[in-house]
Amino acid sequence: MEANLVSLCKKCKALGYFGSYVRKEDYVEGVSDINIFAISDDKSLLLELGSYSGISPIVISEEKFREICESGDIICYYVLYDSKLICGELPKVEFTINDNTCERLKMSSSSFIKLSFEAFKRNDELGTLENAYRAIRSLIQYISCSSLRKIPISNSEIKETCIKLNLNFCKEFDNLILLRNMKSPLTPWALNRIYNIINSQIKMDFSSTSI
Repeated sequence: MEANLVSLCKKCKALGYFGSYVRKEDYVEGVSDINIFAISDDKSLLLELGSYSGISPIVISEEKFREICESGDIICYYVLYDSKLICGELPKVEFTINDNTCERLKMSSSSFIKLSFEAFKRNDELGTLENAYRAIRSLIQYISCSSLRKIPISNSEIKETCIKLNLNFCKEFDNLILLRNMKSPLTPWALNRIYNIINSQIKMDFSSTSI
């Protein structure tokens, strides 16, 4: 696949992977997404990248990329610190973690747990598991962002941070990693447990979500 992607380099300032695909110890075949970013003004790239099976692409102009970095958008953080370039080079930008960064992680946790319940209702076992994992992962990142102004990325970093923050749900994150590696289904009890953890930490109304 990468050889085919190289053919798109002439249309980009930078093209690369970001997310768990970069971290082979965290990537699970058939469960994890393959996230691709392209910094380019050519919006046709989104269709071309989207034609590859299993890829979740983002195409963004250099100007817009600089804007989201200045605003503290978490996507910029991942592209800068959790990526592997296929070709080109990233724009020279500075990123500072701010309240917007933390808020995006908080919103991500809320969104992922809702997606997990939606997947459960349509009997999508892997979707239920993956989104529950992402929900807890984002929650720990959010708390770290708010408390320490640091964002752990890899599973090992997130586990260490969870313990450092003395959070009482580190075991749940460990269990989700194990289930994810084994591609085992999440029980309704475990899903409700994760829902309750997130609800207690970010104080949002999920009353229509629980099962």
